[in-house]
Amino acid sequence: MTIRRDAGSIPFIDLFAGPGGLCEGFSHEIEGRRPFKAVLSIEKDTTAYKTLELRAFVHYFTRNGLELPDEYYAYVSGETTRDELFRAHEKAAKEAKSVAWCAELGGQDVSNSEFDSRIAEAINGVKDWLLVGGPPCQAYSLVGRSRSVGGIKNKNDISREEAEVEFSKDSRQRLYQQYLRVIAVHSPAVFVMENVAGMLSAKVDNEPIFAKILNDLRSPCEIAKSYFPELAKRGKRKKHTYRIFSFVTGKEENAENGDRFLIRAEEYGVPQCRHRVILLGIRDDFLPNVNEVGRLAPSTVKRTVRDAIGGLPKKRSSISKIGSRKKLSVAEWREYVFGIRKDSVFSQIDADVRKAICNAETKRGAFSAGGKKDVDLANWFRDGRLNKPLNHEARSHMASDLWRYLFVSAYGAVHGHSPVLAEFPDGLLPAHSNVRHGGNEAEQAFADRFKVQLWGKPSSTITSHIAKDGHYFIHPDPAQCRALTVREAARLQTFPDNYFFAGNRTEQYHQVGNAVPPYLAHQLAKIVCALFDRNRQER
Repeated sequence: MTIRRDAGSIPFIDLFAGPGGLCEGFSHEIEGRRPFKAVLSIEKDTTAYKTLELRAFVHYFTRNGLELPDEYYAYVSGETTRDELFRAHEKAAKEAKSVAWCAELGGQDVSNSEFDSRIAEAINGVKDWLLVGGPPCQAYSLVGRSRSVGGIKNKNDISREEAEVEFSKDSRQRLYQQYLRVIAVHSPAVFVMENVAGMLSAKVDNEPIFAKILNDLRSPCEIAKSYFPELAKRGKRKKHTYRIFSFVTGKEENAENGDRFLIRAEEYGVPQCRHRVILLGIRDDFLPNVNEVGRLAPSTVKRTVRDAIGGLPKKRSSISKIGSRKKLSVAEWREYVFGIRKDSVFSQIDADVRKAICNAETKRGAFSAGGKKDVDLANWFRDGRLNKPLNHEARSHMASDLWRYLFVSAYGAVHGHSPVLAEFPDGLLPAHSNVRHGGNEAEQAFADRFKVQLWGKPSSTITSHIAKDGHYFIHPDPAQCRALTVREAARLQTFPDNYFFAGNRTEQYHQVGNAVPPYLAHQLAKIVCALFDRNRQER
């Protein structure tokens, strides 16, 4: 295969990079060229950093019009080591190590001045460059805010006002100041900042955080000095301002219209209901007369779970332990899972769902067989040189949960929605008090703690919680009776199939859940690319 060689003329830096979702989207080809080149990706998590470094290695080849080497496929298949891979391709490895940096913005181990030096070195004197990234968002999320409150006192005893006070003490909600500092010091021509939808309603010191963030980002040089007094001593330099645009409307927007910054990923071809606030900032002297930028074009087809994962090989769940046994043969696994038919709880399940369970039991084909071929997104996902899907192993589940998974997936197939606990038969309810009718808002919020993804709809939001258990991410096929694999979650996030996630399975899930969908990022990249092209034309 021949790929056009293009070294990329627009450098970009990715802060709080995670496993590299934004970086992946901006590194893809746009109309026969690769206009963006990642020169620095900063991530504090050591495992996500390893994923990031390996992907930077991949980008060396794709950006230079080269096939990925055979050694790469040997490595991701477990046939060789990372060191052997890097030794075989020293130039690519050297570049990958210079691009990916394991460091914590705002941490204790690396000073701001060291960050400044590394960023300046990466930019290498280029005036018009791009900054992307999403400051850690847990403190802005509604769940994160409730958890931070719950750690202090009983949720039943804390008021909304007290909750906001506790939220304001969470240092993570101020990490955007580090992002702001980079803008103030290094003046990118354009920046893209991503965060959770909860940012729109969050408050700090009784002040709406979103309005404050917009104000800060418009005047970063002035505002950053209040957070970082040492910046006031930097001497005379151009104090740039920025205009903040929406990718949804293509226009400048204000905090009162905050929902116009909210991107619903499922409306733009991502097979997942993921809602995020994404801001586009443009420096005052870069396209100073621009009044409107390109905007995201809604997809004509709503992509579904089936589109994303329907073609992946089938997998049966593992069972954490039954008595003294930890592994079961396929026949033994079937006997246990479908043993529900012999239990009294089976009669508590409605007839149509019972029939779906019986139908699932008759699917006795090899679990390694492929399913329905991928639709529409196949060219984005596929890599024909892979021998098998990467990171596609079923996790272990407690035996007590398997019947619940079987019921939930069969129920979803019959009724077209996932059952809440109030719709569970008594015999399958978790052993907790008040599980059917929660006595307060917190318990009611988790009434759908066992949630199946549905074939014909986009998935629910893939979050880092998938690393803890699979209860919210149950596979739609009752015959497989399990949670999503890492690869299935990655596909719902639109990571290409040759994207390898480092670490153990829990760490892999965590990376996928925290990422920006690359396919969405790619659409943002097209809009940003058009701005840089326009700037060149107007010079």
